[in-house]
This record gives sequence, structure tokens and C-alpha cells, in this order.
Amino acid sequence: MKKELNHYISLFKINSRYGFVEDIKLQELLYYYSGYISFIYYDEVKENGYSEELNELKAHTIFVYLGSIIESIVYYFVQKKLLDEKSKRKYLEIDEFKKLQKINETKNLYICKLEKKEITLNDSINFHWLINWIRDKKLLNSDIIDLIDNFRKKRNLVHINVLLYSSWYKLIEELEQAFIDTKIILDYIEENL
Repeated sequence: MKKELNHYISLFKINSRYGFVEDIKLQELLYYYSGYISFIYYDEVKENGYSEELNELKAHTIFVYLGSIIESIVYYFVQKKLLDEKSKRKYLEIDEFKKLQKINETKNLYICKLEKKEITLNDSINFHWLINWIRDKKLLNSDIIDLIDNFRKKRNLVHINVLLYSSWYKLIEELEQAFIDTKIILDYIEENL
């Protein structure tokens, strides 16, 4: 018997998986995405006996949605951690070289000065850049950052250009570990908010 999407969404809600997220709209989307992932996994990958190729494509879809969940939770975590002005100044300030004068005899040589610059953390930020920035600023445990970055890489495997220049990757074989890793990441972030 097939279960509807709402059945899986309600399981996450009953367990209050995203109860730590104060943004209600984000929380609802997280429940929706999680329910959709469960629906694909349990009703389509496990139950229907599709071909290996079709199951692999469904695994790619799951990784895209898992990656989106993790990206949004990491972004939410950073926003919550940087609520006060002191935190923002500490973490959003970077050193940047400002070009003052080009030296004519060379092509790529400049006289520069080092200036402090405050970056903005907004929703258009690149996930890879966000992960590198979090790693640099040590906002999360390095093992957790590695798990997060692994999801970013797996999510990118859905792009044909990525697969074109790498060997075919069997994501279906990594789904169960991905669910475990997702729980580890979410639990860590919930405990550290």
C-alpha cells in the first residue's frame, strides 16, 4: 500500500525533527522536503523494483534534496550565530588587498594595501564558499564540516558536466549512510545553536 507524501511529512512533524528552527516558513519547507525524500526512498526506490538506472536517478534526486536541506540548515545556523553586532564584526570581517598602483614594468605586480572589509551573508551565497568560510572561521567542528562538504559534492553529481569529467558514481549505494550523516549534522547543529 502506497503512502501519501503527507504521511511522511507528518512523521517528521510528530518527531519534531526541525523544532529547533524558529523560522516557521523554513521549518515547513524542511518538513516538506524531508517528507518528499522519504516518499521517494520508501515508496519508489525500496518498493517498486525499478531498474538500476532509474533508482540511481532517484538517488540523485534524494541527494539534491538532502543537500538543499543541509545547505539551508547551515545557512540558518550561521545567521543565528551571528545575531549580535559583536559576532558579525568578528566573523564577517575579512582582509582584502586593495590595488593602489600598477607597476608598469610587470604585468601582474601592484602596490597594494591591506584593508578590512565586511562581507554580507545573504541567501545568494555560494554553498562551497559558505563551507570554506565556516571552516576558516571554525564555526563548526571540522568533522561536521567534512560531512557537509561531502553532501555538496554528492549534490553536484547531478550535473551532467560533473559526471562527464568523472567516473559514474553509484549514489544509490550511499543513501543509507547519507541518512545517518544527515542526522549527525542536524543533531550537531541543533545542539550548538
